[in-house]
This record gives sequence, C-alpha cells and structure tokens, in this order.
Amino acid sequence: MAGCSYRIDSAHSQAMAIDMAADVLQSGGLVLFPSDTVYVVASLARTGESVSNGLDRLFAVKNRGRGPSFPWLVGSPSDLDVYGTGVTDDARTLAENLWPCGLTIVVRASSAVPRVLAREDGSVALRCSAAPIAAGLIRSCGLPLISTGANSHGNRPPCTYGEVADDVMSSVDFAIEDPAVSLPGRSTIVDCTTRQTSILREGVVSRESVDGALGIVTPFV
Repeated sequence: MAGCSYRIDSAHSQAMAIDMAADVLQSGGLVLFPSDTVYVVASLARTGESVSNGLDRLFAVKNRGRGPSFPWLVGSPSDLDVYGTGVTDDARTLAENLWPCGLTIVVRASSAVPRVLAREDGSVALRCSAAPIAAGLIRSCGLPLISTGANSHGNRPPCTYGEVADDVMSSVDFAIEDPAVSLPGRSTIVDCTTRQTSILREGVVSRESVDGALGIVTPFV
C-alpha cells in the first residue's frame, strides 16, 4: 500500500488533497495522482544545483537505468523561457495555442535546469497539464514537477487508479484517487529543438491538431 492514500469524493475535497500532497512533495516525497493523460508519479523539481530527493526514487519506480530524463509539468506557457533556451517560434505557437493539454514540447534546456534533470542531449520535455490537481500542486509548491507515468518500464501507463500496479503503489508516499476523472492515455510529444519541428510520439493530441496550430505538416521521427 502507499504511504497514504486519499480518495476525492463528496466528503473529501480536491483542495485538501492538493495541500496534503504539496507537503509530501516539499519534503522530497513522491506523489501519485491523475493528470489529464494518465496517472503519474511526481517529484518536486528544484532549480539551480539542488534537486529533489525523489529523483532517484522515480528511476526506481520505472525500474530502469538512468537514460532520458523525465518530463516536467510546468505552470504556464511562459515557463518555456524559464526552463528552455533558444525556444523556437513553433514551440511558442504550440504552447500558446494548445496548452494546457496533453502535449509535451521538447526544447533545449536552460541553465535553470540542473544537468541531472535534463535529457542526455541537453534538452528538456515540458508540459502544461489541464488537470486541476497538477496545476494546484505547481501553484502550491511554486516549482514544476518531474513526472512519469505510474508504471514500470515496458508496461502500459494506467488510465485508472485500479490499474496502478502494487509495486508502483508501494513506492509512493501519497496517492490521490479521483474516480470522477476519465483519462484518455499518453501525451503527444513534439520535438522543437531544431528548426524542423517533428512528432516523436502521437498521443491524445492528434497530429492534425499540431499541424493546425502550426499551419504546416509535421513529420514523424
């Protein structure tokens, strides 16, 4: 079982869940909650040289070695210029027209991203989630979240609380269940690190939506 679980219903408010989860995150813990795509496990991100104590535990949850780092959940499109550098016009257009949603935008990481939290190629994957819990946690903590699907490597990310595997559930310090939400699946990932924007993975945001926002046809990589 998780360290503590909380089910949002008529007697238990979302606001209280966010307050409790934020305390866990600020103490370096891991929190499981529904995003707008799948259930995720998250740790608080730190800027500068200090990173959350939960980072190593996130890799353990995924049951994989260190490789490409995890996506960041950020609060607004303006965070592209905080955690990204040399941000392309396409990245700005996608963020301004589609965020918040299940669209992850990969950009070159700025100096605000500790090297250990960047991807191997010096980029960072950013997403602004439409999920009230994610947004509330970011506001309460005042920092982005490092997040990953609540599944071990190679398994399908869970779209319901009941699909979360026991080993993942036992690895977190606080778990939020919201039976009222219906989660559609994985995010779409778009690479905006070069002049040629490309789709790395098509998920809940369709290629047509990306192309429509940009006014171009984006290739798959």
